[in-house]
Amino acid sequence: MNREEKIKYIEHPSDVGFEVYGDTLEELYANAAIAMYSLMTDVDEIEADVERAIELKAEDFQSLMFDWLDELIFLFDSESLVMKKFDIAVNETNFSICGICKGGKYDPSTHVSGIIIKAVTYNMMQIKKNEVWKARVVLDV
Repeated sequence: MNREEKIKYIEHPSDVGFEVYGDTLEELYANAAIAMYSLMTDVDEIEADVERAIELKAEDFQSLMFDWLDELIFLFDSESLVMKKFDIAVNETNFSICGICKGGKYDPSTHVSGIIIKAVTYNMMQIKKNEVWKARVVLDV
């Protein structure tokens, strides 16, 4: 599957949502980040010259996805960072994620402006594995 096949945007009456797929949990969480940031701007236009370490622990995969995307929204809101490359490890037994995210500064005068994401929600959130990992996420706009 290429990136376009691993991200599918879904309709929601008042918010925005997406489904993402990954052969691994790392790919699933990275694709969720790309899907979210792609709603905000053209991720391909962002440089990858800034690194941030991320370390999160949660109670389950849904909480980990919530915390992961919430942390990435915080990086955007506080530092105007859009992350696009992820060297992360997801631990299935203790529901943790750690690693390095690479991205760059978003500049509204030079980058495409998309939707402003206010928050991640638990509404319709789902993470499961059949042949591949699949997550559904709805974001508050």
